[in-house]
Amino acid sequence: MKTSKLFLALLGALSCLSLPTQADEFTVEHSGANVAASQHGVTGTGIGVAVLDSGVKFSNELAQTVSGGPSRIVAKALFATTNTDDFCGHGTHVAAIIAGNGSASSGSDCYRTFKGIAPNTNIINVKVLDNQGRGTVSQTISGIQWCIANKTKFNIRVMNLSLGHEVGESYTTDPLCQAVEAAYRAGIVVVCAAGNNGRANATQVAGRDNEGWGSAYGSIQSPGNSPYVITVGAMKQNLSTAAPGTYTGNRAADKIATYSSRGPSRLDFVMKPDIVAPGNRVISAIVDKGFLDTSYVSTNLVRESEYRTGSTSISKRYFYLSGTSMAAPVVSGAVALMLQKFPTLTPDSVKARLMLTANKWTTPSGGWDVTAYGAGYLNIPAALASTAVATKSAVSPRLFRDAVGNVLMNTSDLFSTDQVIWGTSGLNNLQGIWGDQVIWGTQVIWGTGSSTVDLTSKAINGEN
Repeated sequence: MKTSKLFLALLGALSCLSLPTQADEFTVEHSGANVAASQHGVTGTGIGVAVLDSGVKFSNELAQTVSGGPSRIVAKALFATTNTDDFCGHGTHVAAIIAGNGSASSGSDCYRTFKGIAPNTNIINVKVLDNQGRGTVSQTISGIQWCIANKTKFNIRVMNLSLGHEVGESYTTDPLCQAVEAAYRAGIVVVCAAGNNGRANATQVAGRDNEGWGSAYGSIQSPGNSPYVITVGAMKQNLSTAAPGTYTGNRAADKIATYSSRGPSRLDFVMKPDIVAPGNRVISAIVDKGFLDTSYVSTNLVRESEYRTGSTSISKRYFYLSGTSMAAPVVSGAVALMLQKFPTLTPDSVKARLMLTANKWTTPSGGWDVTAYGAGYLNIPAALASTAVATKSAVSPRLFRDAVGNVLMNTSDLFSTDQVIWGTSGLNNLQGIWGDQVIWGTQVIWGTGSSTVDLTSKAINGEN
């Protein structure tokens, strides 16, 4: 793979459904972020999260208070186009999922407030993609290297990458994977979107798994295939069948989005994703007249009546997007909360706590599929309450196939000098994280069907 290869940030795939209501209560409530401040006293204060994306546009959503004040975009770096501002809308949407304070939905006439996961977090705007969400691997690598060089200056503890390209070579030689590994070794927690290529076929077929779409195993994107990062799949919410589009608020009914990319990684068979988080039909900040706004104005804009009494206007503040691009910043925000409470945590201990405390989740039929759900569904309060410490590198394990065809996790494998058994206090095998070492039904990953994945042209609808 050449470093000039184009790839797209629009993993946060475009919701083309015209559903009347859904809000970031999904991201905030179903991750447990709404109790982080009240129970643990953390909102991300002082933590820097680098958003490598299409830029971040300032609004009061990213100010120090809901009424304005200094910007929490504390630094900007430019590696694409000629301006660090966001003319696409993707990067701003991602940044507000992490750190939005709900300014535009906080008035006395508002009955819902769209806050981010860690609403006091500082954002570092690293623009590596152009105004349509496109860029090169070399631009992204330059952005990662800038973050490493400026880590101390801006307290960059977390890096969010809601972007990627198809896996074309081993993570050991992929330049983008090498760059994120360097960030991890510099002490930065790297959070990556898994990708939106989880469907095996273009149309639903009765009787197939994954709600008739089939599961595209081996569809994780780069750099999410790196064992050193936290790779995030997308969950979708339950929408009421009695009143279509109405959000029920029932976390127990959430399930994996059919488009969320499945593991393990191609070529290396690294067990991915690591965790899943809310990512479907997420409401977050919009860039008015940006590329996404003008392209999807008829389907993705939020009406003010969804959060403000007495108004029927179209909001120029909020926008729906769906995809693993939206799930990744939910985890990045969670990491910011963890690092505020425990400033000395290493990337390994952060990853261990998130995965150990994630709620184990099953398919609608009751089966367990770690290639879809990873270690489980993000649980922020449990992660904040955890005291586990990783004494070894928390790399994601590889899979292997035994003599009778079972697919299992390699519990004694070595990635260079990093042992897969993490050494976490109280954990002596991987069952404590994934629940079972046997991975069923994924023999297809040893085929060649995943070689045609093309993230540059993939757009996924939001799902009900």
